[in-house]
Amino acid sequence: MSKVHFFPDLSYHEAKNLEEKYNADDEELLINKASDFICDIVSRSKLKNHKYLFICGPGSNGLDGIYSAYKLVSRGYKIEIFNTKKNSNMSFLEKFDLKDKLVNNFSPDCYDYIVDCIFGYGFNRDLDHEQVNLINRVNSSSTYTYSVDVPSGLNPLTGKTCPVCVKCDCLISLLSYKRGIFTNKGRETWDDLYHSNLMPNQFASENYLISASSAFIGKSFSKDFKLNFQPSEHKKSNGICCIISGEQPYHGAMLLAVSASIKVGCQYLHVYTNGEYAHTLPMIIPEVISKEFCFSDFKDNFDKFTNILLGPGTDKVTSKYLDFITNNLHKIKSIVVDAGALKFLERNHSYTNKLIITPHPGEAADLLNISTDEVQNNRYESTKMLHDLFDCIVILKGSGTIIYDGKKFYTCMDGNHGMAVAGMGDTLSGILLCELSLNPDIFDACIKATTFHSYSADHLFKSKKIKNFLPSMIPDTYSKLVNI
Repeated sequence: MSKVHFFPDLSYHEAKNLEEKYNADDEELLINKASDFICDIVSRSKLKNHKYLFICGPGSNGLDGIYSAYKLVSRGYKIEIFNTKKNSNMSFLEKFDLKDKLVNNFSPDCYDYIVDCIFGYGFNRDLDHEQVNLINRVNSSSTYTYSVDVPSGLNPLTGKTCPVCVKCDCLISLLSYKRGIFTNKGRETWDDLYHSNLMPNQFASENYLISASSAFIGKSFSKDFKLNFQPSEHKKSNGICCIISGEQPYHGAMLLAVSASIKVGCQYLHVYTNGEYAHTLPMIIPEVISKEFCFSDFKDNFDKFTNILLGPGTDKVTSKYLDFITNNLHKIKSIVVDAGALKFLERNHSYTNKLIITPHPGEAADLLNISTDEVQNNRYESTKMLHDLFDCIVILKGSGTIIYDGKKFYTCMDGNHGMAVAGMGDTLSGILLCELSLNPDIFDACIKATTFHSYSADHLFKSKKIKNFLPSMIPDTYSKLVNI
């Protein structure tokens, strides 16, 4: 089944409102559930003579640690506690008779396990010098490390390290997944992930994290994107797609986009490309109709096209095509603007959601006249700025790909470092073109293409002994996964 799972992407205020709601009758309800879950994870298959260090901050994340430490002590585990702020939470330490477990200093390698409870979801600033040194000490040790809710030092909203963060072996996520652990640097900060939404209720949210994997728990809902084809369908039932791509020497980008579109189900495809490529393309992919770049021929045939992809492997040729298409948006269903065509977009122009742009961080930086680091440090703000600039659907590629329609953010939870290779974006653009032809809803097509593109990469990463899988491997895997 071609299911995408939607997980609530709660803002800090939404999370706090939920906490207040659930704690209204019992102020210890959530912290008891959280500490029970933490204890279950950190003690799983562990010997009681193993030595644990809880590093606790002064806020609610630190309290989660203190409650958990108390429960493990009562089970007979060897626990010590280090408070990052002297004398913080002393009333709870006295309440649980844990003052004798406090240490004033520690050597990380003297412990079997460290539990990081320094900062939680409310963290939103740079660490001070002392905190940076503390986290660096933890990271430099070989001790197995857990982080509670968010690795301390990671901005939970942006995935930015501030300027360092704990690199944990296992992240224990509570209440809702935090978007920062899936985007920007967030995916580098944990290896294993356990999650509990603490309460059985499903949470509503303005924004969503999305995944095609069944490994994540706590979803709000799922949507099946499997298509039902009718026996009466013919090759033009879903319109005619068109790709304008491949100036010299970018034959590869065009081939990847065209091949991806055909392999995942595009039923009728025209391609305008470089003259030499137009001649050889049908020899490689005979299902394609290809022509040399010819603007007059494109204009003559424009009324035949339903969905268009413009830009992979181009530099200058796409300018006049883009102007003509965007002046005639009412005649087509959608256009995907990628790569070399992005620079020809008209700023402060309302293109509408018929137009989808798919920049990687470097291209986004060029469009916004900022640095790539600035884009990455707040990918959500950058995505919003791109939407404000062009009034269209934005798919900001990269670690934790973001889809934004001007109303809601959708963050892809799938994907891995093996996708950071030339040609991966060309493959996505071809898949997206196909899904736009097959799905009646444009935004649904964006969600399905983006999520299953990344999920296919995860499938390859886990199933291949050689980890350097190629973009050209994605479409075959994608086609298999969406038809399971």
